[in-house]
Amino acid sequence: MLSVATWRIPQPEGIVPGGAGSATERLETVVNRKGGRLQLTGKRKADSKARILSNGLALLEDRRPQDPLWLRVTGNNADEVCRMKKILWVKFGWSEYYRGGPVDGNFGWLNDHRGKKDEGRGHEAFNFMRVSDGTYYGYVPPQIGDYAPWNEAKTGWTVVCLAKNPKHKGIYVVGWYENATLIGGWKKSPLNHLDDGAGELSSPYDSSYCITSKSAFFIPPELRSDPFSDPSVGQGKYSFLSGPNVEVGPNKRRVLKLLEEKLAALRDIAVHNPDDTKAPDPEINLSDPLIVFGTPEHRKRVELAAERAVVSYYKMKGFTKRKRVAKLNLGYDYIFAKAKGRTVLLVEVKGTAAAKEWFFLTRNENRSRIDPKWRLAMVTDALKKKPNVKIYNNEEFNAAFDLEPYIFIGKRVEV
Repeated sequence: MLSVATWRIPQPEGIVPGGAGSATERLETVVNRKGGRLQLTGKRKADSKARILSNGLALLEDRRPQDPLWLRVTGNNADEVCRMKKILWVKFGWSEYYRGGPVDGNFGWLNDHRGKKDEGRGHEAFNFMRVSDGTYYGYVPPQIGDYAPWNEAKTGWTVVCLAKNPKHKGIYVVGWYENATLIGGWKKSPLNHLDDGAGELSSPYDSSYCITSKSAFFIPPELRSDPFSDPSVGQGKYSFLSGPNVEVGPNKRRVLKLLEEKLAALRDIAVHNPDDTKAPDPEINLSDPLIVFGTPEHRKRVELAAERAVVSYYKMKGFTKRKRVAKLNLGYDYIFAKAKGRTVLLVEVKGTAAAKEWFFLTRNENRSRIDPKWRLAMVTDALKKKPNVKIYNNEEFNAAFDLEPYIFIGKRVEV
């Protein structure tokens, strides 16, 4: 569909055309890639040293920048052509839910406070936590020289949030902010300052923020998959990939393409504007610590669907006998056996409606793993027409999964 859009030069943020690597040059590249054409319009057009090249691109040398020149772009993607992308990635410590939870990672402050009272209290702990007016405040560790992300065009940025799980290789996208504002320094966070100092200048080594946004997308821990590795992302804390006055080379183009593809794949599963209802943290929702797996009604639907899938699976494998023993609290749900009982398996069934394997274990279920006949039957996409069933023995289980306790029960010791 043919559309028309305009670009004002210079833009309010201060984009001034001219020179290698300038906004004009980048605009030409975008237009060329999208197949649009540029036409000069607006007053003083004749006074501007601007000419249309044979490929339809405009070469701008406006001698009167105080009198803005307008470009009219026509083509199938005119709106997208005219909108210069403002994208940067930031990297901070790993947390399951952020919003006040523990943080881990190979960062100076976190390493310096291991074994101390502030262990795990990274300043990024309050990322993805919304305050009463709907604003999200983002912390980013300082780059060399204690610099925060900054650009003269401080608004309208997409900030891709990256973190490395210390237990695994690779870097994960944990979320992103859209239409974000770059503060250019650090200010005291209103999330954990009770006095009137919230919003005042602070330091990167205090509970502070350097990015704000009212549109956040969060990837829950169970959906963080497909990690990546790139040398240009490995050591930095942040990097601008596209935007005003951003010099773009092959490395930035490569990372930008990679992250754009990941965001496109994650958008449908990301939680928009997370809170305790949309992305519940089990450490906060102690009345129902399993709420991260859905409502009780949803969990029951998944449980029954997973059991049906597992029964069908073992039936196809020649296990003609079965007995459901879930209510006996033995630590497994089914006993499956082949003819004459030559092969007997004790099967614990776990299911999720998601594509990624994750589950909870009770104390008895965890203890029963030592039996050589024990198996975990893990069902993913349990509510779909064709759920996936994968079987683990205890050795395979230990290699595949991390176990972390969320709740402890304390009982007084009688002496």
